[in-house]
Amino acid sequence: MPSRYKPQLVCWNQDLSKTSGGGILGSTNYIACATDNYLEIFRKRKIIGPYIGFFLFGSAEISFIWLFFYLLNQNSIDLWVIIMSFVISIVGGLVVYFILFNLLFGQFAPVSNPIRFNRKTGKVYLYEAVATKWMFRFWKPLCSFNDLNKFEIKVYDWENFHGVLQRSTGAFASGGTIEHNSLYGVACKPGSYEVIEYIYIRETDCLAGDWDWISHFMEFRTNEPLDQIGLQYLNYYPRDAETFMQVKPRLKITSRQIEGLDKASKAGSKEELAQIEQEYELTKTVYPVE
Repeated sequence: MPSRYKPQLVCWNQDLSKTSGGGILGSTNYIACATDNYLEIFRKRKIIGPYIGFFLFGSAEISFIWLFFYLLNQNSIDLWVIIMSFVISIVGGLVVYFILFNLLFGQFAPVSNPIRFNRKTGKVYLYEAVATKWMFRFWKPLCSFNDLNKFEIKVYDWENFHGVLQRSTGAFASGGTIEHNSLYGVACKPGSYEVIEYIYIRETDCLAGDWDWISHFMEFRTNEPLDQIGLQYLNYYPRDAETFMQVKPRLKITSRQIEGLDKASKAGSKEELAQIEQEYELTKTVYPVE
């Protein structure tokens, strides 16, 4: 049975339902903060891969370019060998170009792009680097490099925010396979299953457990304190959550709207949220952070 969300996520495995069950988490190292009002979770990226890839493929590309010019000066080498080395050099250059963007993204974008779920107002606040829209495109236009240091805060209604699991399979060199499961949020247009965007949340080994916990937080007895609704933490040490603007030290609040968004995401009621939105003129769904 295919996913209800269109277009379907690549390597889609399962649509997740919202439920008030599943109140215990075995691993909570991705939780930045959980209060009576809001839950903030980390979305940390692994950035070592692009560095290794750029070094390996960059070295190989230099070798192929040197080989092409070397063969070009050899009279005894067949023409097809020279053409083949030239083609390999071009392909290698494109691969290096692709890896370079990911390397720069890993260097300039924040290590964590958090999501804040507010159970009192039913809002989801997503902190997202603009350049993520170019991450999985092989050919990236030059204008995409201008997006490396640009960020956005997106606001969604919880009722239009859903969850899916993605599963991919890898193989060991010695034989056998390993499965990787990732939890994705799905932001849909109001009242439909038409996808606005898929949002990577985290790699998970407890399948729907993480999503069940988030759903429980957002939907179950939202007017009661957090410690009275059956949610439990294992190996969790609470601490004050960083604001969106503190994720990367050199980023600062650059406008009244961004300052208001941080307050709105922590609001303790819909009435308080409405007051903040009016005071700071928060009427959009996407807010740029320069």
